[in-house]
Amino acid sequence: MAHLVLLVPVLLLGLFAENGEAVRCWTCSSDLNPYCNDPFVVGYSDNSYQFRLENCDANTGATFPYLTTSRSACKKQRKYVNGQMVISRGCTWKRQDDYSSQCPTSSNGPNEITSYCETCDYDGCNGAAAIGKTIALLVAPLALLLFK
Repeated sequence: MAHLVLLVPVLLLGLFAENGEAVRCWTCSSDLNPYCNDPFVVGYSDNSYQFRLENCDANTGATFPYLTTSRSACKKQRKYVNGQMVISRGCTWKRQDDYSSQCPTSSNGPNEITSYCETCDYDGCNGAAAIGKTIALLVAPLALLLFK
């Protein structure tokens, strides 16, 4: 029984631990692809070909060569372009020491108004609401109590 008490937390940690590879983000825009809008359901069989996970670190140097102290992150942005709401998902870059979920400042065009923008830093996090970490935080203590 004592081995089980140690095994359960280790297995849970292994299931929910993130790896150190480059972050991959969903990349789309609702003005070009209506399935990019909310709710964003990637696994739906009729639209699964409409989306792709982009390796954000693959083009960091080419796109932002001056950001040597940056890290990639995923972004979900809701903005109004000429009065039409557009949801875009993709990659962005943040300072290494910026752990907030705020988007880096960006300039909007003359007919653009950003109403919401948030970043995250694990694979696919700019898609549907992720509850994996929340479940892990709830299940770990319960598992310890059950196998005590």
